[in-house]
Amino acid sequence: MGKFTGSQCIICQNRFTDDDDIVVCPDCGTPYHRDCWAKQGHCINSSLHAVGASWSSIRQEQRLRAGGKVCPHCEYVNAPDAKKCESCGGPFETREESSERIRIPLPGGANAYFEADDPCCGLPPDEKMEEERLGDVAEFVRSNTLYYIPLFRRFRDTGRTISLNLSAALFPHLYFAYRKMWVWALVSCLVLIVCGLPGMLLNMLTTLTTPDFMNSLSDLYGLDATEMFANLTAFLQAHERLLNDLNVPMYLVGIAIRLMFCLFGNHLYYRFALRKVGRIRTHAPNATIRRKLLQVEGGTSFWNIVGCIAVYYGGVTAVSMILTFLFIR
Repeated sequence: MGKFTGSQCIICQNRFTDDDDIVVCPDCGTPYHRDCWAKQGHCINSSLHAVGASWSSIRQEQRLRAGGKVCPHCEYVNAPDAKKCESCGGPFETREESSERIRIPLPGGANAYFEADDPCCGLPPDEKMEEERLGDVAEFVRSNTLYYIPLFRRFRDTGRTISLNLSAALFPHLYFAYRKMWVWALVSCLVLIVCGLPGMLLNMLTTLTTPDFMNSLSDLYGLDATEMFANLTAFLQAHERLLNDLNVPMYLVGIAIRLMFCLFGNHLYYRFALRKVGRIRTHAPNATIRRKLLQVEGGTSFWNIVGCIAVYYGGVTAVSMILTFLFIR
């Protein structure tokens, strides 16, 4: 199949076939049937001549907008239903037809394509992400690089630090643990516990002053629960007004901190990734070990979420137990 097969002669409006004798304008590359060219005597595609454009580039842009297939061998843009490249005759293999290939719309109607398993999202791995290779950073991130790599490049190019991260707003401790940022995960747990402490103590007071619950506790363990927790109840009642005064402000402080995590959580992860990649690059003796370390220390971990939940509720339980043991009779 010739590269003009299926295109239209702009004089006779008939489509070119493999057997047609075709001539091409030397200025813009517009194809004609030889008879049509001889009859007209010149190229009639004056709109291209006026702007110095070529028929081939215009045609390829139109095909891109229509979902045309880019040849993996010569990068010629073919018709959407082409079975092989019209220019070099090469097979398309699994490029744009494959479900593993991702299409990114670009300005002007063009498209960019890259393999779904390409951690660099089609970008050059040797591109610098500050002091580190983009390929190493992508290998460290691993999960959801389609979101993080363009975002990291924006941080690098613009110097901005703000973006939206809903997970870091709703569950900051779980998000940071999932991304293996244990320092921030523990800080988040501590902040959530402290901000929720007045409310937790008020709930404890409500429980300790509920007769049905205390009677049930006495029946279950054979003890006088009311007498047993009298000191703790008295302490909480003595500070009930203070706890009520602190409850709403501490709740609002918690909301404000969550908002900060929402706005800066992605940038915290960006800085964390660059630091970790830099340390691995410094200590890894060769590329093979460096890649292995990037895979082990980077990525995500579901079990970290489980561990962080245990740490959070362990902290809440510890606070309750400490208060109980301090005042229990």
